[in-house]
Amino acid sequence: MDRPEIYTFKRVKEDKSQTPGPKWRPWPQVVLFGTNVHRRLGALTQVFDVETVVLWVIAFLLGRSFILGEVLPFAAAFAAAFASKNRKLTWGIPLFSILGLVTMAEGYLMWGNALAIVGVSFLPQYMTLREPRRWIALPLVTLSIMVVTKTIFLLLNNPNIYLEIVIFFEAIAAGILTFVLMIVREVIDEGKPLKEFSLEDAASLIILGIGILIGLAGVNVFGLSLSGITCRLGIILAAFLWGISGGTVVGVAVGVIPAMANLALPKILAIYALSGLLAGVFRGFGRLGVSLGFVTGSLIMSVLMMDSQQALSGLWETGLAVAAFLLLPRDFESHMPVKTVGLLGYTDKEEAAASHLKQWTAERMNNLAKVFEEISMTFVETEAAEPEIQESSSIGRVLQSISEVLCRGCGLYKTCWELEFYQTYRDFFNLVSLTELKGQLEFDDLPVEVKRRCLRSRDLSAAVNRVLETARINEFWEEKIEESRDLISQQLKGVSGVIKNLAQELDLKTVVDLELQERLMRDCRELGVPVKQVVPVITGNNQVFIRVTAEACLDRETCDNLLAPGISALMDTRYEVSHRKCPRGNWGTCEFTLARAFNFRVNTGVSQLAKRDVSGDSFNVVTLKDGRELIVLSDGMGVGRRAAQESRATVNLLEELFNTGFGQEVAIKTVNSVLMLRQRESFATVDLALIDLYSGEVESIKIGGVPSFLKRGSRVGIISSNNLPIGVVEDLDIPAEKRAMLPGDMLVMVTDGVLDPGKLIDGRGLWLRDFLARTNEQDPHRLSEMIINKALALARGEPRDDMTVICARVDRNQG
Repeated sequence: MDRPEIYTFKRVKEDKSQTPGPKWRPWPQVVLFGTNVHRRLGALTQVFDVETVVLWVIAFLLGRSFILGEVLPFAAAFAAAFASKNRKLTWGIPLFSILGLVTMAEGYLMWGNALAIVGVSFLPQYMTLREPRRWIALPLVTLSIMVVTKTIFLLLNNPNIYLEIVIFFEAIAAGILTFVLMIVREVIDEGKPLKEFSLEDAASLIILGIGILIGLAGVNVFGLSLSGITCRLGIILAAFLWGISGGTVVGVAVGVIPAMANLALPKILAIYALSGLLAGVFRGFGRLGVSLGFVTGSLIMSVLMMDSQQALSGLWETGLAVAAFLLLPRDFESHMPVKTVGLLGYTDKEEAAASHLKQWTAERMNNLAKVFEEISMTFVETEAAEPEIQESSSIGRVLQSISEVLCRGCGLYKTCWELEFYQTYRDFFNLVSLTELKGQLEFDDLPVEVKRRCLRSRDLSAAVNRVLETARINEFWEEKIEESRDLISQQLKGVSGVIKNLAQELDLKTVVDLELQERLMRDCRELGVPVKQVVPVITGNNQVFIRVTAEACLDRETCDNLLAPGISALMDTRYEVSHRKCPRGNWGTCEFTLARAFNFRVNTGVSQLAKRDVSGDSFNVVTLKDGRELIVLSDGMGVGRRAAQESRATVNLLEELFNTGFGQEVAIKTVNSVLMLRQRESFATVDLALIDLYSGEVESIKIGGVPSFLKRGSRVGIISSNNLPIGVVEDLDIPAEKRAMLPGDMLVMVTDGVLDPGKLIDGRGLWLRDFLARTNEQDPHRLSEMIINKALALARGEPRDDMTVICARVDRNQG
């Protein structure tokens, strides 16, 4: 029969290259040399990974980092901080440190330091050092081991008061450096990008770099000093990033490094300082200007202060450093912590206020970017079905379609599809497979047995071809829809990335009150409140947040017990710490944010019971920045993983929208629009409560949700609404109901799986109202468990749907 050509291609056989997660075949070379070689190479790769080798090399160089010829604090500190990282480093770091030590020392210096390195590498691993005291305990343990081991070795050899004093100061330096290198280890473990480095992260790595440069002293390749090349490259980078001040300061700093290895102040100090100054002067001319400025400074000072051989070597080192600088990627500056490690601070109050304002608004922009990221994730299936299950389901639908097209009304239908079902299914399956391979099934291709058994064998080949053609078209357009969904997801992610970089879209209503800042700083000085800086930030809804910088405290409670009450007295309003950033240990400064204290607090208890392995209900309880407690409960369509995906996407997106500052109507309509965009049935109920922590008022919004209950003593009120779930219709009605809550009131929110079993009793499922009126339980956790147990008993032990109960009790904030 004739059939129209829908598209210009046809499937010959299954294309394995288009399926996700291809199974790679083994390399032919492995077969040639045998599997043992492959295993050995794999084991060798696991032992000598890049990070381990780099740390071994650093340990070797730090073992050579003698200060003034007899003090070696870097090696022991590095061993204490990194030897416990894994087994390869436990033996590798002390081994390579001692190898580096052997190249620089002998006698007492070699054996005493080797014993100290071994001690700090292994002894702390047998001690229990818990966070956060580990940041103080490990440096003290390192100091103690250094003093004890080197003193014992000194007493056994040549007791000397001078050497004992050197040991004492060396141990103090090792303890301090242990703390510094612990920060470096934390940065490495977290994998923090260079651009996100804080000031202490960058300073710690710089100190480690100084130790490495000292260890490179005397290491020459083709007569050129590796330390000299590295120092010159560092000066050029500093001049390019921070201008005159950066180039000069770093030039002086690295010029002192050679002096740390011996007692003489080298001439190179003047060369580096002038070269860094001239490089910074020509910063405005870009990389070429910085390079020419540095070369000019080096040439002038080398000619005046060095002999011809030294000057020639210095020029070669300068040339290599400049070449390395020019070969750096164009965008390397964007990956550097330029602002964090900037050498020039703010010069006036307006610039300082602008800095805090930018930091404040940057947080809001990041939250907005997260909203778009969350939207993009709703277009990506979190739980993809297995290929075998998808293929089996597809074949089943094809065979069912063939039977409906061909076999309905046939006199042998019951014989084929009931009495001889397996034989018929196998025959049809073989025909479908044959059609897939040949592209078109003809009557002559039918097996003899099929022609004999089927009364409509003449029409069978045409039916198979028609059904398979329809299946191909459906699959083609399903793939197109999936591609479009992925495209939208990628576009939304792109929007999220754009938002992060749009400084001009910042909320201009957020301002820093400079007059209030000046008054607070003056009053804090008069009253003796120990703060370094106070920045009051006023948002668009007149909320006042106060960012405070103060000296760090050991107990981490000074901000709560002293600073917050002091500033509250000055503001005549009670403020509490809403966010804090404490330094490691008790050194440095502490930064925290004060927000107006809440008059009420909410205690919540949640209980869940899933019908299957995964609950389709999702919830979240979060305190918003504007002083409201957000409680959101969502029931996805159906049960299981798909329902969980729908409800989880709804809850997460609502949370991000509310945190960003969107109103209730805009947030819910945004979620509704996102669910409507999905090319399949996708909806969820939304039961949302916003409790004002200043006034105690609760605003309830229900989109397809079952009633909630407000309990006050033995009286129970019902909060209900009759409308469709979210994601069903475009024009969504958003009813809101406000109630006043008093201390001790309990809000109970449930999903339909809890109320439905009670419909067999009262016909309406309001059994929970009577249950709450009779109970005197005030603990939200226990009450939620009691409700779940009662609902399960009404369902006779077998839940018909997922069950979720959220109990929220409002109490007076007595802080």
